Amino acid sequence: MTSASTINPYDAVAYPGHAFSQTHPARLATIAHFHGMSPASPSAMRVLELGCGRGGNLIPMAAQFPGSSFLGIDLSGDSIRQAQQNTAELGLTNLEFRQEDILALPPGLGQFDYIIAHGVYSWVPDAVRERIIALYGELLAPHGVAYVSYNALPGCRLRDLARDVMLYAVRDIEDPRERVKVARAALKEVAEASEPESFHGVALRERYKQIEGIPDNVLYHDDLNPGARAFALHEVLSAAGRHGLQFLAEASFPNAFGGARGPAQRMLAQIPIEQADQREQMLDLLIGRAFRETLLCRAGLPLRRGIAADALRPYWLAADVRPAPPEAEKEAKPGVERFVFKEGVGLAVDLPLCKAALGILGGAWPASVAWDDLVERSCNEVGIGNGPERAQEIARLEEALIAIFKAGLLDTRLEPPALTAEVGDRPAVSPVARWQASTASLVTDLRHSSVQLDSIVLRKFVSLLDGSRDQRMLLDAMNAFLAEARAAGAGAPDVPERATAEEVAMHLKDIARLGLLRAS
Repeated sequence: MTSASTINPYDAVAYPGHAFSQTHPARLATIAHFHGMSPASPSAMRVLELGCGRGGNLIPMAAQFPGSSFLGIDLSGDSIRQAQQNTAELGLTNLEFRQEDILALPPGLGQFDYIIAHGVYSWVPDAVRERIIALYGELLAPHGVAYVSYNALPGCRLRDLARDVMLYAVRDIEDPRERVKVARAALKEVAEASEPESFHGVALRERYKQIEGIPDNVLYHDDLNPGARAFALHEVLSAAGRHGLQFLAEASFPNAFGGARGPAQRMLAQIPIEQADQREQMLDLLIGRAFRETLLCRAGLPLRRGIAADALRPYWLAADVRPAPPEAEKEAKPGVERFVFKEGVGLAVDLPLCKAALGILGGAWPASVAWDDLVERSCNEVGIGNGPERAQEIARLEEALIAIFKAGLLDTRLEPPALTAEVGDRPAVSPVARWQASTASLVTDLRHSSVQLDSIVLRKFVSLLDGSRDQRMLLDAMNAFLAEARAAGAGAPDVPERATAEEVAMHLKDIARLGLLRAS
């Protein structure tokens, strides 16, 4: 008899389940709106996720938008049972999980405003791949957005060199743990024995360094699946075209020529802006992109391409940016101020209005600021009134912020996330984050990203933030917890003797900066 785990490897080895910010409907809606579509508001939408796993991506969405409905589909019975249990524990009534085969989905599902398939397309049989795109064509609402991620060519050619080594080594091994162990050892041995200055040897060594940081369960599913394959963008878009769909953008939008520089950028610039799919395909050939997160929409929709001078005006903006350390400022030219973004990118700014805007955005992070509000506050800070120079200075600010946006350093939202950077009288984090913190160190923030809580004390603190306690009450609750932990013999490194009011205030500021505090 064939076991269920043999049929479905995701029952044998669970795949990590957490939130993926690039799949969040608020992000997809913003990209669609940017391109001239009329996407459904996240506050009133229908969302379908194919290959939902244990619900780590859908559950925070459902909790965030109680007026919307969500459906998750997965072949793994173990994953669906866990997702259903998690949903019940959180009391969510707008979310359903079903164990279903994508090839045999029942009729009558209706239309969806957003359909997500993350980490599925490259790792399933051809018939399932074709059915995923067909479902997009059947189920997508007129102004809906479909997301599909996949290993991309030509970048994955190099990754496949290492996969060939590992798959050969485990060809007769079925046990998941043994497959991972033997695969890692084989790649290490072959990489070290290969010619270090050859193209092949360099590729094997580089991939071995990369997989050292990959968890076993991810390596097992992503690299040791013999049926997995990568795709060129034009292959995916050809399949989409057969089902009445077209290329919208990448979820990483804006992706203004990616890592292309010099001659490569000039080559891309020769392709008409309306031919976005051809630009993106050429970009992959120039930079060797290895992974894509492609967005699709109905083929009949006219799309607006390019980034106009006033493109940011409809949106809420945010940036995790700080002034550079004083030692860096010593090297700056007069009138120039340096800023550092979370991504590690440094930027020298001489435009007074832009310096003011970046200071405002950095101070507001992780909250977003509406464009009109940002302009008004920046003008007030610099002292620009309603005189004739105002329009000219605002135009210069727009030009500067568009450049920062194109570099991928400026977050834009059609609707702002429901979070706050201000610590209120009775601070609260989302029910999902509190629930996650009670059992794990990884929680989901209100921007739908994963946040690591690095101690049991901080996890307990987050679990207490349900909006019923002021800072005095939080201090008492924490000290009661610490006393119980010491009495139970908890490890000394994670458990101090007592908490102080100053530590409570500090923790609250940190939690706000992490995007965990809900707006009231």
